[in-house]
Amino acid sequence: MVLFSFTTIAQNKTNPASSQKKTTPANVQNRETMDSLIHEVQVLRKELYEADSINKLILDGIYRNIDKPRYKMYQTENVYNLLELDTRRGKVWQVQYRMGDTESQVVSLNLFGIVSEDEGWDGRFELYPTKNMYTFIMLDTGTGDTYHVQWSTKGYNYQFVEPLK
Repeated sequence: MVLFSFTTIAQNKTNPASSQKKTTPANVQNRETMDSLIHEVQVLRKELYEADSINKLILDGIYRNIDKPRYKMYQTENVYNLLELDTRRGKVWQVQYRMGDTESQVVSLNLFGIVSEDEGWDGRFELYPTKNMYTFIMLDTGTGDTYHVQWSTKGYNYQFVEPLK
């Protein structure tokens, strides 16, 4: 939005008809100062972005996190089970809510997640259902890597997250 404002100001400068104010020495000086500042900001932004990959990742990361939830819930075909995804780290939990005599429980399908807190960003991981109700595919939107996510009501031996090769 700031860049839009700079662009609008720059366009008004180049199009005298868009400005209704009289030209005075103070207005000319203010306009020259503003033009100089706009140019400096544009040059610095470009230099920072191109300087190295870390700066690029930081600048890109600012925009990645806008309106992206950290956690998402995914329905399964089993009405009592959902999958919870940490979209930043790639960690998945099976969430089972109370049904009859069975207690509610939350079970981690991968203990540590795929990436560390520092390597991730909100929205990095997404889950996609398959035709097998117990299997989802997790996509790392940063690298394109995919993971087999399996949940189960039969126990820990049937619950996992592993890379697809």
